[in-house]
Amino acid sequence: MIGLVFPPLVESNFGSFYPSTAVLAGFLQDRGLEVWQHDLNEDFAEFLLAPAELAPLAEGRVPGAARDSYTASAARWALREPELLVGPDGRHLFGAGRHTGRIVEALAVPFRIDPDEVTLRRGAVERAGDSIFGRFYERWAAGQDGPPVPDGTTLVGISVPMGPQLVPSLLLALRLKAVRPAVRVVLGGPALSLMLVPELERLLADFPEVDAVVRFDGEFPLLSLARQAEAGTWEPERVPGVSCLLADGTPHTKDPAPGPNLNTLPRPVFPAEAMARLSDPVLGVTQARGCYWGKCDYCDFVELYDGSPPFRGRHPDAFVDELEHLVKEHGTRRFSFVTESIPPAFARRMSKLLIERQLDITWSSFVMVDRRFDRELLGLMAASGCEFLVVGMETTITRVLKLVHKSADREENLRFLREAHAAGVKLVVNLIPDLPSTTYEEALQALADVEGLAHCMQSVSVFPFEATRSSRVGRDPEAFGLVVTAPQEGNWQSQYALNHLPNTDPAMTPEQRADIHRRYAAFADRVNGTADAAPREVRVAPDTALRIPVEDFDLYVPDEEGGTDGGGAPAGGSGPGGAAGRGSGSTGRLRAVNLRTKECITLPPAARARLTHLLDGRPFTPRELAAAHGERVADVLVSNLRRSGLLAEAGRD
Repeated sequence: MIGLVFPPLVESNFGSFYPSTAVLAGFLQDRGLEVWQHDLNEDFAEFLLAPAELAPLAEGRVPGAARDSYTASAARWALREPELLVGPDGRHLFGAGRHTGRIVEALAVPFRIDPDEVTLRRGAVERAGDSIFGRFYERWAAGQDGPPVPDGTTLVGISVPMGPQLVPSLLLALRLKAVRPAVRVVLGGPALSLMLVPELERLLADFPEVDAVVRFDGEFPLLSLARQAEAGTWEPERVPGVSCLLADGTPHTKDPAPGPNLNTLPRPVFPAEAMARLSDPVLGVTQARGCYWGKCDYCDFVELYDGSPPFRGRHPDAFVDELEHLVKEHGTRRFSFVTESIPPAFARRMSKLLIERQLDITWSSFVMVDRRFDRELLGLMAASGCEFLVVGMETTITRVLKLVHKSADREENLRFLREAHAAGVKLVVNLIPDLPSTTYEEALQALADVEGLAHCMQSVSVFPFEATRSSRVGRDPEAFGLVVTAPQEGNWQSQYALNHLPNTDPAMTPEQRADIHRRYAAFADRVNGTADAAPREVRVAPDTALRIPVEDFDLYVPDEEGGTDGGGAPAGGSGPGGAAGRGSGSTGRLRAVNLRTKECITLPPAARARLTHLLDGRPFTPRELAAAHGERVADVLVSNLRRSGLLAEAGRD
């Protein structure tokens, strides 16, 4: 029996099932092997929501999550509203596209470990076992829901797509060997494939509990290793694409062989028991491996399939067959297409098939700006159920786009934004304001371009540029105007510090770069803050029933005014602000953090005193407020609360 495990920590995947183990399970089962799967990432999310884990976050006692941080507010809210995160049937009510999903993501961020040379050494990994991951794996090893590794298991494969999973994966390997010493432990996935071979071999020397590492395409190597383990033999050094330690302790790496033709792979197998605990999962379905463009010099993902063609795509008909099968099998109707960039011809044929078959689904995909995505095709995609597209536009500066070999120029980028908006396609736009050689003036010009088309964007993500060793930029930084430097401290956007190339870009001063990042972040906040914001008309009729939607807020007294009661209520309170204003700190300010929009509003002492009795969410009218405090004061209170998003019409969801 073969086990496949998806480990923590990928906070962006909470509430869904990552497809890597499902694809491997389908492949192995098709070859006659018995396979079980376990999503420890989703288990970790559930573990994180336990009161014992939330309390230190809520109180600001976890490094990286101060008491006035959004994470601490999220923890206080989660302690107060647990039924909004996990239903009475145990289903997880958090996931992609939900504000509850963003809340749980925020809770996990302080525990993310960005792996570098130091954190991947054995001593550092063992020390990480004293953290939340150690407590989590202790519970897992105790097997409260049965043995963590079923009897008869000969090999466990750990899928590691993301950098922050590396340290938790190594801790898992230690635990697996402690629980089942005879079981072979194999790691694989992009996070391992992007490592340099000497680093990979040092990792194997540090962690002999890892019996082998699979690089690049995993199907054929894992099948060979699984059959060896089932047969009671173990010669991983003979398998292409595998790194291991030989019997004498010498590290060994064998070059990869070509991976599978995607159109010959069997359908993925998503485990029914894991799917049953997800209320509205987004299933990932593989559309391609590699990128049909494949020329962007700063991209790592084109480096993940050594030994195979740089791009392998699927036939649209079989792809839609798989979507139809998954709808019938699991009832899910939300899909994310796993691709670096969906090709226009594929998108056209697939969209037509979805419409012809009346397959009522929603889907999202990565896309690149390509002139073939015209208004007609984009409209067809919208009609087929396209929920949104993620577009790596990066910048609008034609000179810079050409330098890094992007496919589009400024005019094409702006055309794409306009035509997608006209076609009804929502866009999640990724921006990199400081691509190599970008000047301060150019970054400001690009910002002005996208600000002028902000209405065409559903949301914006801003990523400071990071040169990675595995990209073309990393292999020849001077060609892009970069100067290699000594190692630097920092949090890199790829969340994989080991792959970071320390450098400076003289096109901007550090002060200019910091200013640009602030400006772009403010732009993203403006665009993103409108998605969950309630209507904020200032004038309301005197008899309109209003309420403060306390269920969306964390209300607390700032540190300088006094502490909280440890459960999210303001000092002296008893619940979500219901008794705020009585007891210690009652004359101070009150801070309100909107868990949907991340906005933070501070109520001055006078406003807090007048609103104390309404902080339990009870309805009121402006006329009633005027009777208590006078018309002028009531008008100012209602207007300011409305502008701040702290008022909603009673009865409105």
